[in-house]
Amino acid sequence: MLARLALTALTLAACLPGARALFPDEAGRIDWYRAQIGAPTALIPHTHNHTALLYAATQRNVVAALRAADGQLAWRHVLDGPISAFSVRDARVLTQSGANHSHVHVWDAASGGLEWSFAQPAPGRGAVFVRDCADVIALAGDALVRLAPGSSEPVWELPLNRTAAYSRIVVHNDAVFAIGDAPQTRSAKRRLHVVQVDAATGALRKQYDTAEGIALRGGSVVVLESREYGAYMVWREPENIVWYVHRLGLTAPMWELYHAKLVEIELMPPDMLTSTIAELDIDAGLNDNTPRFSLSYSKDGKSKSVVVEMFRDGDRLEMRKVASFLADGSAIAASPRRSVVAVRPTDTGAAWRVRGGDKHAGDYTYARSAYGPVARAALVYVGDEPRVVVQTRSGQLAALRPGSSEPLWTRNEALGHAADMAFLTLPPPASAAEHAAKETDSSVQPSPVARYILRWVATGRALVEWVAAGFGIASGDRPALAPTEGDHFGFRKLAVFGASTGAVTAVSSQDGAHAWSHYLTHGRTPVRIERVFVTRSSQALSTDAPVIVAAGRARNATVVAAFDALTGRVLSEDTLPLIYARAFELPATDPATGQRLLGFAVAGAEPRVAVWPPTADAARALCAHTAPLYVELGDQAGSTAVHGYRVACADVTEPWLAAEPAWEFVLPAGETLISATRYEHGAQHTALQGRVLGDRSVLYKYINPHLGVLATQRAAGGIAVYLIDRVSGRLLHSVVHEQAVVSRAHPFVATLSENRLVYQFWRGLPAGYVTAVAELFESDRPDTRNESPAVSSLDLQLPSVVMAAFVAPEAATALGTTRTGSSITTRDVLFGLASGKLLALPDALLDPRRPMGAPTKDEQAEGLVAYAAPLPLDPRRVLSHGHAVAGIAHVRSAPTHLESTALVAAFGLDVFFSRTSPSGLFDQLSPTFSKANLVITSLALVAGCLLGAPMVRRKLTTRAWA
Repeated sequence: MLARLALTALTLAACLPGARALFPDEAGRIDWYRAQIGAPTALIPHTHNHTALLYAATQRNVVAALRAADGQLAWRHVLDGPISAFSVRDARVLTQSGANHSHVHVWDAASGGLEWSFAQPAPGRGAVFVRDCADVIALAGDALVRLAPGSSEPVWELPLNRTAAYSRIVVHNDAVFAIGDAPQTRSAKRRLHVVQVDAATGALRKQYDTAEGIALRGGSVVVLESREYGAYMVWREPENIVWYVHRLGLTAPMWELYHAKLVEIELMPPDMLTSTIAELDIDAGLNDNTPRFSLSYSKDGKSKSVVVEMFRDGDRLEMRKVASFLADGSAIAASPRRSVVAVRPTDTGAAWRVRGGDKHAGDYTYARSAYGPVARAALVYVGDEPRVVVQTRSGQLAALRPGSSEPLWTRNEALGHAADMAFLTLPPPASAAEHAAKETDSSVQPSPVARYILRWVATGRALVEWVAAGFGIASGDRPALAPTEGDHFGFRKLAVFGASTGAVTAVSSQDGAHAWSHYLTHGRTPVRIERVFVTRSSQALSTDAPVIVAAGRARNATVVAAFDALTGRVLSEDTLPLIYARAFELPATDPATGQRLLGFAVAGAEPRVAVWPPTADAARALCAHTAPLYVELGDQAGSTAVHGYRVACADVTEPWLAAEPAWEFVLPAGETLISATRYEHGAQHTALQGRVLGDRSVLYKYINPHLGVLATQRAAGGIAVYLIDRVSGRLLHSVVHEQAVVSRAHPFVATLSENRLVYQFWRGLPAGYVTAVAELFESDRPDTRNESPAVSSLDLQLPSVVMAAFVAPEAATALGTTRTGSSITTRDVLFGLASGKLLALPDALLDPRRPMGAPTKDEQAEGLVAYAAPLPLDPRRVLSHGHAVAGIAHVRSAPTHLESTALVAAFGLDVFFSRTSPSGLFDQLSPTFSKANLVITSLALVAGCLLGAPMVRRKLTTRAWA
């Protein structure tokens, strides 16, 4: 009876469905996630409910609150465009954002919850709270409006004079002032135009010109706001040594003159003529009664800054010096208290000083070559202790406190600006014999016999340690691997990011541990890095270090830098006097360095390809390559034609080669290019040349490494997709989607892998987002293929294309495909969704040959399932789990040493890494596999053999004598 119950229980357990999930000890080990905000454009310190917070508006259109104590995100929102206004008052945060429109949001300062919002079709130019923080005054287009919560219409709207570009709003008592730059005309010089409006009704009170020859952002004017004193402008006219102080609302300056020498006695007229002034109170509402600004000047070859404060002296307003600093490259910031901080560069990093209400000083030790000079600073108080937050040009944030040169916390926000990323396979770990030899003498290279002995010694030592650990008597933990150390399975790679802020950052793909960084500049201008290449990979028996190359633009030049991939050491840095249209790998290596050559295609009247490294020998090495080189230009968005060129290799004496016209692909009239897609990793490796059908016949795949995909916007509506050969320019296939809509809100995304193209577009309601799949074969008839021994793009047959369309579950912002070492494992298509999910869908769901009805036996044998238009959003296939990976712009994959497993990366604003196994872990032991039971079973078998051997021999002897 008991045996039957046990058998029934086992049968029921076997029928339970499996689940794809993480084990608790795998969380954060096989995947990791990092939430970013991007490089801040403004930092506002504020304390709410006894919690010190640092509010940030960033270049990535993010508004966020960071906890000053540990740098962790309190809350974050990704807005719909550039942030044109940012303010913190009481318990609310105000933002205005949008590119071609204006969207005003009011957030709860503590939780980040949205309190109310208002949208307008005109672009925003500024917004401020009314004094009670209930309503908002905003500039939208050429109108000044007052917005109120709960209202779908403005309280009032006032069209402004279009002759001025308004960008500043000041609210004082019952008046609103809009300040703008009035351009120079024949009858008037450049000047500031002020409009005064009644805050309650929106009625125009007055408007006037002031500050002749001055621009708002010219370093010669500041706007000071004080609840007690009023609103003022202070400016210095060109070729004048005194300040004019103007109270807003009066048509003439309140004080005719004010001499800067009164606040800084050492100032002389030549110093005053070159001085500049700048606002310190980013949000004037945080320091209502003591408005401050900075005066910067040079004297005796030294740059200095003076913090000036407005105050009342009886019935008269005066100005006084609060603090002075050396200002050579300094960043100065004010706090809601009277204190100010200045951070200036030093040989070892930066030094900071707090003056005003408090006096503190300290150093920040960091490598400026890694993160760049100081760009911005903020002063926030955690209790009564100051925290100085330093932002570098690359986007790194670091919090400092008195008495320590090491930061309390750091945030590398350069990853939020990553434009490209490359995987580097790290050298395999040293063998046990090598470890044992290094423990004895690191200079000894053991012989094969010694290696064999040392390996067994090291293995025995490891076995003893493992047994000791099992009984809880282990002496310590195994040291963690460095980010640049690989593993036997290829899971640990180096992910190298290139950012538009000029930062090159290398992190471990396993856990995100930082390996090294470098800040790349051209003079003082950061290089806008666009491409990252691996030009020399890791070799197990080679002493040559792997090399990473980052390339980008700065001013009118291209900067190419090569790094030792393991240490970040700069190997070379070249400035090419050109602006490239395309950067790509070349099919040859440099004879001097053994690195893969790179090409930079330059468009124009005389198209050419510049070769890197920039030597004639490198160019000749390329020309020695047997196959001719072709390159296409004009495949950028907005183009109406794509041109192909053949690289000429006659009389190579310079590191660049001329490009001769080879073909031209002109788009039909009324069409413009919106996207160009090619193979992400060059020629695609495939393990199967054909697709085996259910009746054992074969459809041979159309594999063309020069395949390119062009997507165009049609003037008549819809989009067209063209498949072309990038060597001959021949059109291989085309399709038109007449109801498709492509815009910034609904992008076109595509990925190309082997013989399959997957792309997604918006088709309008009710269809929504459509995922189209095209699979290319050499023929539509099974067992028919091109038998030519030499295949050329110049004489290539047209493919047979099978297409199908599916309804996508959500909008995708990026597509990718998994890659494995031998391409035996089936591929998953990776969807980076606008909601922040990273979704992996198997080939079977996106197969364009799925039958419309119930599959036949042959179709079932092929693995086909019945067609269903909607693609499932299966939570088990969401690789990002519960993380919302904001702003996914790129999805990349890399193979490991295990054929079953691929590494996956999604990045844009946030960064997410994981690994996936599309066909299951067929070459790995399960995480629940008991190694202890295996050892016990093996020992039991050995013991059984030893015990049974005498009995068997005795039995055989007895039988022989019988």
